[in-house]
Amino acid sequence: MEAHFRTEEKAPLILGGVPDEKTETVKYAIKIPGALSFLAYGNFNAEVTGLDKIPKNERPPVAIVHYSFQVMIMLGVAMMLIAFLYLFILWRKKNWLHKKWLLKMFVWAIPAGFIAVEAGWMVTEVGRQPWIMYGFMRTADAVTPMPGIVYSFYIFTAVYVSLSIIVIILLYRQVKMVGVLYDTAPGDALAIRH
Repeated sequence: MEAHFRTEEKAPLILGGVPDEKTETVKYAIKIPGALSFLAYGNFNAEVTGLDKIPKNERPPVAIVHYSFQVMIMLGVAMMLIAFLYLFILWRKKNWLHKKWLLKMFVWAIPAGFIAVEAGWMVTEVGRQPWIMYGFMRTADAVTPMPGIVYSFYIFTAVYVSLSIIVIILLYRQVKMVGVLYDTAPGDALAIRH
């Protein structure tokens, strides 16, 4: 996840960056000295095992795991900051609750949780490769040899795509009908028109 290629003491925490598996380096990253050692062992001077201790044929794809982990952490921190901002607004600046910038920020934040969960799933699934259970079973040995299993994949995909299209159509219709169904004049209570 950290793209930590070399075993070392006072291991830095890597923020961002582009992992290069050929040269075993991370370019353009922000490195916080000793922070990874502290996060792993509670000691800024502790030695952190790097990918150099793992045979190359047993390493997961470093780049995709690193990027997914960074996206997951970045979105998690962003959602936490938005929550703290909202609590501050409720406590001190209630007049901000109807500001356009705040409402837009909430709308843009809607998919953040879903994206963070998917990125976390990628970290878990890709990060454990080539193992299903480390030291016991490789991914290649866990493939189901059952004939025809691909058809269940196609059926589930068709069902979920159909449901997605239906939900989008219904939500679009609902949003378009808000002005027709409700009186939205300022100061008036919401009233259903007959």
